[in-house]
Amino acid sequence: MITMELDYKWTPEDIFAKGMTTKEDLETIKTWLSTLNDEYLPPNIQDHLLVLFLISCVNNIELTKKTILSYYKLKQHAPEIFDDRNLKRSELQTALNTIHLSSIPVRTDEGDVIHYFKLNDSNYNNFDLVQAMKVSYMIMDVTHEKNPPPGLIVLIDMKGFGLMHMTKLKIGAVKKYFSFLQEALPLRMKEIHILNSVYFIDKILALIKVFMKSELMDLVHFHSPGIEQEKMFEIAPKKCLPKDYGGDLPSASELHDITLQQFKDRQEFWNIEEMIRKEAPIWKKS
Repeated sequence: MITMELDYKWTPEDIFAKGMTTKEDLETIKTWLSTLNDEYLPPNIQDHLLVLFLISCVNNIELTKKTILSYYKLKQHAPEIFDDRNLKRSELQTALNTIHLSSIPVRTDEGDVIHYFKLNDSNYNNFDLVQAMKVSYMIMDVTHEKNPPPGLIVLIDMKGFGLMHMTKLKIGAVKKYFSFLQEALPLRMKEIHILNSVYFIDKILALIKVFMKSELMDLVHFHSPGIEQEKMFEIAPKKCLPKDYGGDLPSASELHDITLQQFKDRQEFWNIEEMIRKEAPIWKKS
């Protein structure tokens, strides 16, 4: 068996030193994993990933165990979202032109990361929800590469989103997306802010609310168009916002271009991740 490892620019020891988790908790999870015969788990799970799960679950051991099992199971059942993350694919290229996104390079005072999303092309014919879901989780791997954060804040600007975009909703994929978001995400979700909320947001909620737990709904905040500057800075610090919103950072377009390069640099990561995830568990090889 060829040993493959995912590339991270930090070590578990770096995270222990920050007090975000402990070596003891990591060993507890590793011991637990060694006792399992789960059909979805790869034969070896890298320590870095286990550390990310511990951080996202605030070191709650039982929750960490559930999250790990859900992570691999849900990924296997949602190949349209998690497989074939090849930037040369035309569908992915279209998605990355239709949507501007960024793992904001400056963290909040609490160390949390902000993920930002906005339509760049408002033509609904070019909008592919499944590919949008795919890239929204790909940005997570960019965030985790160098400096795992304690939490995640999401900003979604709905400007340009129209009623016809709703025709692109695919309920099966939406269900899978929210299942992973709530049960398996190796990032602790803290807040979700919807900027320039559209007048038909109630229709969108009627479609997706059935897949959202009350705990997730409590994290979602809607903001109408024309939000005041000071209110915007209450949502996210000025230092963490693109200049389009009065922030100190480059424009959303420039941040997106940086993200595209980060995606290109992460291509081998996604190739290896999929190979590891699809490797038959060791007890199936005997």
